[in-house]
Amino acid sequence: MTSPEVRILLVDDHEMMRKGLRMLIADQPGMTVVGEAGDRDAALELIKNQPADVIVMDIHLPGINGIETSREILANHTGVKVVALSADPDLTLVNAALQAGVSAYLTKDCGPAELLHAIRSAMDGRIYLSPDVASVVVNDYMRGLGDRRSSSRPHLSEREQHLLRLVAEGKRNKEIA
Repeated sequence: MTSPEVRILLVDDHEMMRKGLRMLIADQPGMTVVGEAGDRDAALELIKNQPADVIVMDIHLPGINGIETSREILANHTGVKVVALSADPDLTLVNAALQAGVSAYLTKDCGPAELLHAIRSAMDGRIYLSPDVASVVVNDYMRGLGDRRSSSRPHLSEREQHLLRLVAEGKRNKEIA
């Protein structure tokens, strides 16, 4: 029995980026691009008329950004997953995107295999952060641990901190073991 085709919507204000993503996804078994949009309004219209499982969303859209667009789509379309793409791993944007409910956050310099992995992770209900994004998030967390001497957060042992750093560096389970 074959699994159903993953329907993907591309939202990016750069046509060349959308075309490149479309070509990449077209080569993948079990994935199909169902539409493209260059801004929030086009994305909202498209998702109403062309259901999608995953939206690959540029964070920097003209007008209303990709984070707010993601928040609106996720609030109104259950089951849809958003894979956010950004030019840089800015902590403020990463936090806002995660709070909006995105399933993955990658920088645009990621490789094709990483984007496809993020899409599959989102479909499996997992959160995915590219290694450079994870590093920013973990560094902020670690800095916060040092600032909060009497925090209610659990204290991490040196070993746990070491493992967390390895995960942030993008190491796989086998490499960590």
